[in-house]
Amino acid sequence: METEIIYTHNRNWYAKIRDEKLIIEIPYFLRFNEKFKNSLLEKWQKLVERHQKYNHVQVVTENNVLLFWENVEKTEFSWNLDKEIKQILLDYITPLVDEYSEKLWYKYKNIRVWKAKTKWWSCSFDQKLMFNINLVHLPTKYIRYVIVHEVCHLKHKNHSDKFWAEVEKIFPNYKQVKKELRKMVIK
Repeated sequence: METEIIYTHNRNWYAKIRDEKLIIEIPYFLRFNEKFKNSLLEKWQKLVERHQKYNHVQVVTENNVLLFWENVEKTEFSWNLDKEIKQILLDYITPLVDEYSEKLWYKYKNIRVWKAKTKWWSCSFDQKLMFNINLVHLPTKYIRYVIVHEVCHLKHKNHSDKFWAEVEKIFPNYKQVKKELRKMVIK
């Protein structure tokens, strides 16, 4: 894997993988510290190994778009692919959010679909549900899990035992699906 080292004036170091490239930021004052660099090498290797275990999903190719885990030709869409995909996801999740929120007797204010790099979903304290547009590319079992997870956050704003008990009521195999979802990386 290609590696890029950047020296910064920050006090901390960090490493991330972006576009199949390992990017490492090191504080400028540590650039000559060999012991520090050697310890980072070990950590970098672990990061790369962990990254390679993930399921990297290519969602848009030259001719296709992955929708609900199926390839759809781009010719099926008009000029604004992102806008259409956003609407497809919103149309899919809204009835499910309604169904689960009625089942659990929880009310929400609105649903929003947005583009994020790391988060799949979010629930605000004022009962607004937000879902990552990239969910549309995944199999529906993951989308359903995310919806149930967020609807349960309408009542329980944390990940307490009560919260997970609510999730399990509607989605009994949530642990396995949650584990699989954590290994998904959208490219």
